[in-house]
Amino acid sequence: MYAKQKEASGEDMDGFAVFPTPEAGWRAAHHQIDLDRSRWLTLKEFIYKFAPPKDNDTDAYLAFVVGELGLDENHLLSDISKYALAGVMACMEGYYTSSK
Repeated sequence: MYAKQKEASGEDMDGFAVFPTPEAGWRAAHHQIDLDRSRWLTLKEFIYKFAPPKDNDTDAYLAFVVGELGLDENHLLSDISKYALAGVMACMEGYYTSSK
């Protein structure tokens, strides 16, 4: 969601932050993960915050992330690579598409 992120150029019609470049979006994702790492969130708490049930199938989102990372849902964010987590979440969000 748009929260006046440093490099965001605004928000789309659904209220999501828009970034001028993929690199700016990645920096914002890594920054948010770092913030939530400092709050001692678990992976489950983070996913439920990022993809809340009112807008998502949060259990499926969590299952995907847990499966891809090979971790328990109660694993602390502080012990997870922000780059690996952001990459898996980008897959879930459809950032990477098949060239087939």
